[in-house]
Amino acid sequence: MAIIIRSGATTDEQTIDATSKAARVTPYDSAGGYRGIKKTYCASSEAFVAAVTADVPWFLIEGSATKTLTVTRMCVSGMSLTAIAYLVVAVAKHSTAASGGTATTLTQVPLDSNDAAGTAGIVKAYTAAPTAGALVGFVAAKRSLAQATTAAAAGVTEQIEFNFGALEGAHGVVLRGTAQGLSLQWPVAPATAVTLAAYVEWTEE
Repeated sequence: MAIIIRSGATTDEQTIDATSKAARVTPYDSAGGYRGIKKTYCASSEAFVAAVTADVPWFLIEGSATKTLTVTRMCVSGMSLTAIAYLVVAVAKHSTAASGGTATTLTQVPLDSNDAAGTAGIVKAYTAAPTAGALVGFVAAKRSLAQATTAAAAGVTEQIEFNFGALEGAHGVVLRGTAQGLSLQWPVAPATAVTLAAYVEWTEE
C-alpha cells in the first residue's frame, strides 16, 4: 500500500507510491508556474526577402486570446544581400499589435501530433513592412556577417540563434493576450534587400 507522510506543522502531505516506491511530486514551482513538459510549437519560413525598413518587424509572433505563450527560441539563417555586409538583428517586444504590411502567414506546427493546434494570434514573415506595435524594448540583438548573393563572393553564412530561458530557473519571453508580440527587426536598415530564413519555437499553457 502507499505511504503518506504528513507535515507536523501544516496539512501538507506527500505520498510514496506503493509500486515504484517513489515520492509523488507535482511539476509546479512555488509561484504556481508549471515546470513539466509543455505543448510546444514551431513555425518556420522558407527563404524570403525580408522587409528592409528599420525598426519594424519582418518576422513576428503575437500572443493568443486563450493561452499564455512563452517564446523559447528564434533563429535566422542564410542572410544574403547584394554586397557582403554586417547586419544587426534585434529581438523586440511589443505591447500592441502590428498592422498592415505584406506577409506570409506561417503554419503553427505542434511538435506532438496529439496536441491541439497552436493558438498564436499571428506568426508572419513580412516582405513589405507593417506598422509596428508599441515598443516595450529590445530583448536581444546580434551582429552577423551577411554574404553576397553572387556565387563567386558567397561564403558560409552564420546562423543567428536566440535562446530564451536557457538558464536554470529562467523562463522565455511571455506573451499574454493578442496585443503582445515578439519580432525580429533591423535597428539599421540594410543597404539592399536581404534574403533569409527564420523560425520561432514557443510553448502554450
